[in-house]
Amino acid sequence: MKSFTSLGEARRSLIIQVGVLFSLILLICLGGRFLAKNRFNTTLILDFEKREWNPDDLKMKWNEEEIRLTDIKVGFEEEHYAPEAVRSTVLSLNMEPQKPGKYELSIFDPEGNHLISDTIHVSRMGTSVSEATGSFTGDEAVFLAAILFYLGLAVIMLVFFLRLRGPLMNSYEAILAVGVLAFSVFTIILEVPFYIRHLQNPAYYTIWALLNDLGAGGKYFMFFTSPLVALFSVLLMISNIELLRHEPPRFRNILGLLLGAFLLGGEILYIFRLSFIYNGTREGFRLLTTAENIFGIVFSYIECILLASIICGVRAARHVPEPDRDYILILGCGFRKDGTLFPLLRGRVDKAMEFWYRQKELTGKEAVIIPSGGQGKDETMAESEAMQRYMLSTGFPEHAVIQENRSANTYQNMEFSRKIIEERAGCSSPPKVAYVTTNYHVFRSGVWAGLAGLPAEGLGSRTKWWFWPNAFVRECVGLLHNRIIPELVFLLILVLFFGWFSYFTTGLFGA
Repeated sequence: MKSFTSLGEARRSLIIQVGVLFSLILLICLGGRFLAKNRFNTTLILDFEKREWNPDDLKMKWNEEEIRLTDIKVGFEEEHYAPEAVRSTVLSLNMEPQKPGKYELSIFDPEGNHLISDTIHVSRMGTSVSEATGSFTGDEAVFLAAILFYLGLAVIMLVFFLRLRGPLMNSYEAILAVGVLAFSVFTIILEVPFYIRHLQNPAYYTIWALLNDLGAGGKYFMFFTSPLVALFSVLLMISNIELLRHEPPRFRNILGLLLGAFLLGGEILYIFRLSFIYNGTREGFRLLTTAENIFGIVFSYIECILLASIICGVRAARHVPEPDRDYILILGCGFRKDGTLFPLLRGRVDKAMEFWYRQKELTGKEAVIIPSGGQGKDETMAESEAMQRYMLSTGFPEHAVIQENRSANTYQNMEFSRKIIEERAGCSSPPKVAYVTTNYHVFRSGVWAGLAGLPAEGLGSRTKWWFWPNAFVRECVGLLHNRIIPELVFLLILVLFFGWFSYFTTGLFGA
């Protein structure tokens, strides 16, 4: 599978593929509508008794000149999702409306007792909608197209993610791909049983019920993922408590506790709502259900972002660049006042030297190591100086080390190191660069490298098990902070769409 050469190429490829997929799905929908012409079918429950009627015995009241019934069938359906199976008499009607408008259809038994009514809305384009069931002209093609769309989207995102290799692995596009992939897979898992259920029992499980369940997709996502979320939250809080045994209780050191409590609280709130029975007005029920669905989609969005960040972070932390590097950057952090390195920074330097020796052994190529980090206000020397002293104390060759001693953050680590590399580069092909940092920091550092214009692959050093989870949560918060406006805009779009969709399907037509 060929990898992308740049983020620009990756974005263009993604836009084109999604555009083609959307066009194909639109053609399926339009084709289904065209083939259906002005015909459509709706299935109504007549009663809950085992009465075997002949369709000719039923009395129907409607305008024969404006709606033509082409086929009438009476049969039985059983609902197996209830506590006890219910067998009911149902009426299947195939219609061909002749004119646009709003039409009433009433059905009576042979004794003249009213059984059921329906209102048929016919648009100027000849598309009909049943007010009782939500059935519309070409509906089967639309729902089949929706399933195919999410299936195609899942495949596109999976291939897109796998093609993001090398420096491109550490990008927001990777998180987007995994998040959309997770959402698409779950939507397929959700839609297929719903659609099969509709095909099996269209009278019980109407189009309105199908749409209503799709609007509640966020709540279903919370339900199905609740065991994993609960387990993840508990483990995250345990690791954070262990962290607080070694680190001071600063805000940055309790992010794991806060996230774990938030996730658990959301799931508990959802479970509490399941036990609550609403007895208010119909409009109140619609508003309450809409609020629940909005909460579900927001919570699910956060879960997808977190899942995508974890997958991308773990992938980045486990990645090992090819042993053909020209430069190896070491991202600095704090050290002791006497100039010796804390275990966190020493682990980074040791990892860089280990890679350097391994590359030389395998290929004979000596890379240049750039320890990167300036001098803080409370530091006795630049971080790069402390790292170089440690390296030389181990016997590492001095000629293979160049300091970058001006940077104050990760972005400047990448930017200032890039300038050093550009000044030294004398070859026609771009130099191959790796950067070394602690495992939880690899992905976000790669994002900064991309923003600084430095194509580089990350290499992660290990840290204590109790330190990694909370630190990674901090990295996730940092990633979201960098994209807070786009993320909030996208979240607002989701809230508005699912809010409208849920309110519409919950009660407008009696779903």
